[in-house]
Amino acid sequence: MGRNRFLVTGAQGFIGSWVTRNLLDREHEVIALDVHSRPVRLSLLISPEKLKKIRFVRGDINRFRQIKKLVEDCAVSHVIHLAGVQTPECRAKPILGAVVNVLGTLTLFEAIKACKDQVKCVVYASSGAVLGTDEDYGSHPIGDDAPRIPGTLYGVYKATNEECARIYWQDEGIRSVGLRPPVVYGVGRDKGLTAGTTLAIKAAMLGQPYEIGFGGAVNVEYADDVANSFIACALKAPEGAPVYNMRGEVLEVDDMIAVIEDIFPLSKGEITCAKQRNIMANDVSDAGLQSLIGPLYPLSYEEGAKRTANLFQTLLRDCRL
Repeated sequence: MGRNRFLVTGAQGFIGSWVTRNLLDREHEVIALDVHSRPVRLSLLISPEKLKKIRFVRGDINRFRQIKKLVEDCAVSHVIHLAGVQTPECRAKPILGAVVNVLGTLTLFEAIKACKDQVKCVVYASSGAVLGTDEDYGSHPIGDDAPRIPGTLYGVYKATNEECARIYWQDEGIRSVGLRPPVVYGVGRDKGLTAGTTLAIKAAMLGQPYEIGFGGAVNVEYADDVANSFIACALKAPEGAPVYNMRGEVLEVDDMIAVIEDIFPLSKGEITCAKQRNIMANDVSDAGLQSLIGPLYPLSYEEGAKRTANLFQTLLRDCRL
C-alpha cells in the first residue's frame, strides 16, 4: 500500500480520531493538528504504541503562517479538514462559529494555495445540515445537487464552505471533496445534539437514565464507515470540487432505543427521546459518493451499537472510560 503523509485538522475531535486511527492502520503518516494537546478521544481508539507514530501539532486553524509552514515543512500530500465547532456552539456564539468554521476553512485553502502542486487533495467536512428537511424536497432520494436550505447557522457556515471550495478549484485548481456526514455515532462522540445516539449506549451500559434530544426518523452512520469514506475520497483526489451526501441507515429513534435495550435489557424504560425532530434531511442519495469510491455497505445501527457497546465495556474494564 502506498504511503502518504496526511494532515488531519481537528484530529483530536470525534471524526478526526477515527480518521487518524484508520490512517495509521493503513500505514500512512499522520500530522495531527488540533487546539488541544492531550489525545483524550484518540486514546480511546488507539494504543499507546500507535499514538507514538503520530506527529502532534498544537495550533489554531486560523493561523495562516503556521498552517502554511506545516504543510510545506512536512511535505503533506493530502489534507483531511475536520476542525470546527458544532451546532449548539454556533447557535450560542455565532461569531466564533463563523471564525472557526468559515474563516478557518478559508485559511486552510489559502495555505494550500501557496503549495498547491504538493497537496493532491483536500477532503473537508461539510454536513447534512446544509440541506433542509425531507419535506422541503419534492423528489426523493435527495441528490447532491439539491437546493441547500440550511435551518441552522452551522448549516449556513458549511454551505458557505462548499461554495468557497468550488471557487478555489475554479481560480486555483485546488482539488477538494466535501462530504456531508449525517448523524454519526461511535465511541468518542460526546458533544453536540446528535451525540445522544452514542451517549445513550454509554448510559445504558452504566445503568443510568438518558434522554436523546430528538425523535423521529434519523439518518445515522457508524464513525468507522464515515472515516473510511473521508480517506477513500482523499486518495481518489478527483478533479474539481464535488460535494457528496452520505447515507448510513435511516430509522426511527424509538427503534434505536429498542436496539440499545436488546443489548442492555436492564436499561428498558430508562432510555427515552424528546418529541422534537432533528432538523436534517434523512432520505438522501449517496450515489455520487459511490460513483467515486465504489459500493458502500454501511454498518447497521444494530451492529454499530453492539461494537460501540463492546468498546465502551472494554474501556470501562481497563479503567480508561
